[in-house]
Amino acid sequence: MKPSPDLVLNHAFAKVALEMGPALPAGYGQGSATLTGVLLLMVSQEFNRAADIRAKENAAMRGLFADAASDVAGELGVRLKAAGGEVDADINVATLDRSNAALKALLIELHIYAERAGAGGLERRILKLLDEAATARQVFLPAM
Repeated sequence: MKPSPDLVLNHAFAKVALEMGPALPAGYGQGSATLTGVLLLMVSQEFNRAADIRAKENAAMRGLFADAASDVAGELGVRLKAAGGEVDADINVATLDRSNAALKALLIELHIYAERAGAGGLERRILKLLDEAATARQVFLPAM
């Protein structure tokens, strides 16, 4: 048997949070063990979906930028057009995260522009994109 990383992390979560933590005296150690267990659970959920989520978010932001670029004048419009034409050549999570951070910074600028310009349709698209991104990153805690 070759255990997958998410399986190992899930079992570690169960051991630390559900067995070791409760066995410790109440206080810092017990809280720390529980927190460590929850972090292991979060990492196990992120393991399988990390690259997919980031690649989809990056593509969605780039699509929005490409659409919005023609309606935004000046330097921001130029940067939107450039970002809208980029692609992620590397699907390494760290590389995707760097692109994601840069795209989110540009998304913030676009959102500020949309608010100031009263571009309600663009604002709604941005908020929908952010809602979908948050939903995709949601962590599910097991029923205990």
